[in-house]
Amino acid sequence: MSFARRAWAQVMYRGRDFSSLVLSFTYNDNYDKTDGLNIQFADADMRWTKDWFPETGESLEATIHMRDWASAGDNRRLPLGVFEIGSVKYSDTVTLDAMAVPFTSSPRSEKKNRSWKKISLQGIAGDIAGNAGIKLFYDTGVDPFYDVADQNDKSDIEFLEMLCKSDGLCLKVTNRKLIVFEEAKYEAKSPVMRIVRGGSEIIDHPKFRRNARDVYKSCEVSHFDPKTDQLYTGHFQAPKVGNVGHELVIREQFNSESDDINLDRKARARLREQNKNEWTCDVNMLGDVIYQAGQNIEIVGWNRFDGIYHIASCAHNLRDNGYNTSLRTRRCLEGY
Repeated sequence: MSFARRAWAQVMYRGRDFSSLVLSFTYNDNYDKTDGLNIQFADADMRWTKDWFPETGESLEATIHMRDWASAGDNRRLPLGVFEIGSVKYSDTVTLDAMAVPFTSSPRSEKKNRSWKKISLQGIAGDIAGNAGIKLFYDTGVDPFYDVADQNDKSDIEFLEMLCKSDGLCLKVTNRKLIVFEEAKYEAKSPVMRIVRGGSEIIDHPKFRRNARDVYKSCEVSHFDPKTDQLYTGHFQAPKVGNVGHELVIREQFNSESDDINLDRKARARLREQNKNEWTCDVNMLGDVIYQAGQNIEIVGWNRFDGIYHIASCAHNLRDNGYNTSLRTRRCLEGY
């Protein structure tokens, strides 16, 4: 190899570049959760216990850099955005934990009781994002409408997560954005990387698992409307399971009076949530910013475990001994 690859984490804090003090850096990129950072800094002169000590509500900004990575001139970067510092640990060195959404902001911590009326899911998400001072990226054509949606003693984020999950949507907060997306849409995208047995830079052996015990062939969701004295039912059949297994039967009471309660869509969402972890793989790769939660990889060379897998979460770890990315993946579902 005629070039020397290098990767490092750039950390900006109070307008200063602290990259030279970073001892270890982990960026946790989660598919449907808030992104987080764990950073250990050197502190030979104890400045982190004095004028550098983070005050409540302070934030930092981070970027992963790669230089001459796959070949000479292969220089890439992944801006991670702004993170609010949540905890400080000290013992000769200082370790900071930070999250992409502030701990102190009302969307995460403040419990509320209110009713939303005559509004769509996108409208609710837009209001919550606006109140938090972040942007909304609504990346789905699914937009349920609510005559009444009650936020009963839940934070804004908890309430929005509940509404999204009800219709098979996911919620993520990253880089000052609130993202609502449809996981089936993302699973249908082309893989960003092909991981081949004996031909890819894999650290250790992949850990595969197949769990068929909790897989259902179909789902029925029913809702009784006391105003009409009618029982409404939705149904979805898993396209690949056939007649093997049991039917998942769910009885639910919705807080909406709208005709937009699409029970077939909800049955599909419940069955997808139940069955999506049948095939999983955890694999530790040579680090690369191309790996991000919500993307797909293709796994080849492990026979029955081969297929397209969806990255549920990944941890980018940078230390003196190198850069690796740990992937937690599950095989993409086909047809739902």
